[in-house]
Amino acid sequence: MRIKGTDFENLVEPFFREIFEKMGFIVIQVRNQNSGNQDGFDISVLFFDDNDIERELFIECKYYTKSQLNWADIFNKQVQLECSNHNPCAFILLSPLRDLSNIDHNLQAKIVKKFKYPVDFWTPDKDIEKLFALKEDLYKKVFDTKKCDIKINESLEISRYKAIINLLIQKRDALEYANIISIDESNKAPQENSNLKTTLDLKLNSILDKDDENRILYHRTRANYKVYLENLVDLNPELRNNILNWEGNLRLKAKRLTLRFNIDDAYTPQQFFHDFFHEAENELLTFYKDFELKGDKEKLLHGLVFELAAQCPLDWRSNGES
Repeated sequence: MRIKGTDFENLVEPFFREIFEKMGFIVIQVRNQNSGNQDGFDISVLFFDDNDIERELFIECKYYTKSQLNWADIFNKQVQLECSNHNPCAFILLSPLRDLSNIDHNLQAKIVKKFKYPVDFWTPDKDIEKLFALKEDLYKKVFDTKKCDIKINESLEISRYKAIINLLIQKRDALEYANIISIDESNKAPQENSNLKTTLDLKLNSILDKDDENRILYHRTRANYKVYLENLVDLNPELRNNILNWEGNLRLKAKRLTLRFNIDDAYTPQQFFHDFFHEAENELLTFYKDFELKGDKEKLLHGLVFELAAQCPLDWRSNGES
């Protein structure tokens, strides 16, 4: 006999405690929302993440067997959660039998940005059956079947869902600090052609001595900038695109200013180097103001300037000489 919606909620409450503990999280509590409350969720999971930061994830359970599951209904749940006193790290729709219909992706993206917590839809088109296959008895009840034919590697499946949870946490932090640029020191090398490092070294030869300690600093600053942009692909693609658009505008300016060497023989590489930094800094201040950004101006400025030098649009050497 197929279970009811309230049965589904009661079944997944202990299931999520077990799954989160298998992920290695310290679970403080998993609770089922009282019937009739309008806080926008059915299950909440309060836990410590891998950095020992307290997080609370909210799950809306929809056990629809025949009727259509409309996105507008889930959108209303997000609004209710935002209007509550809760501080979600993420909101998850859990619907094992029905995919969402009539999704307004544009509005969904805007509301996520405004509410500052990520939303994920765990539905049949996301292979949600594999999650329930971690517990065969639960799978049989949820999908009203006598056996589970899905064969999974429990360890791999737990790791996969933990990666999803950790990505949601990262997105939550990125949304909270969406207007703050924070470029950390990283030992990671950016994904790029190694020739870019050689090209930058050729440019630095014209303004620095071979043993100048600033060489390493400039290379590391550029690498940190590139790694930061790579991390934004998943965490904050909108900010990444804005930075790259700004970089593109400076690339055009760099090409134009490089032509000055053709009309002024007295213009030195050192002069060009400092002049371009001044031009780029003015553009940076405007960029920050236009998008109401904060943080790490100098790191962004230096990283971008040396990236343009490595890519070649910016060449402060007289006539391109080494």
